[in-house]
Amino acid sequence: MAPADERAAAEASAPRFAAYFRVRHYEADAAGHVNNAAYLHYLEQAAIEHSAAVGYPLGRYREMGTLFIVRRHEVDYLRPASPGDVLEVVTWAAEIRGPRAMRAYEVYRHGQATSDVGTVSVPADGLLPTTHVPAGEPLVRARTQWVFVDLGSGRPLRVPAELIGAFMGTTRPMGGAQAPLR
Repeated sequence: MAPADERAAAEASAPRFAAYFRVRHYEADAAGHVNNAAYLHYLEQAAIEHSAAVGYPLGRYREMGTLFIVRRHEVDYLRPASPGDVLEVVTWAAEIRGPRAMRAYEVYRHGQATSDVGTVSVPADGLLPTTHVPAGEPLVRARTQWVFVDLGSGRPLRVPAELIGAFMGTTRPMGGAQAPLR
């Protein structure tokens, strides 16, 4: 299999995670749509929650003396969302090589969950079953390049194999902690 095909297969099999956010009125622009900058907050928070779900909460990175930082965002805004909408932000690790990790995202309006008064419940965040089918067409597609760095020096570090396994689905979290690789 060619390297590009191997990367595509790895991305296709990477576990998906969904985080849910209710759009607040102050996140809307003058047209009444979610402001572009608000989407970046949703994407980053979904990435943080996904990391915790596979056994790497922020505290674990601090204990390791490391952290992922954003290097680049690419965002395609396809359809608007409005205050009261509940958004499903689906994210997964698309590729991890050396110190760089490419994370992909798709943002959907969650089912019929729209409410101006906040009465519609927001689903719990979590890893998605492989059979999950998002409701409707994506509102946003995005990719973020993250760089794994040493907290003390700020220098890039190669992403450890156990961390790659956690994000790419080759190891599973156990009780909130990453399963050891042997």
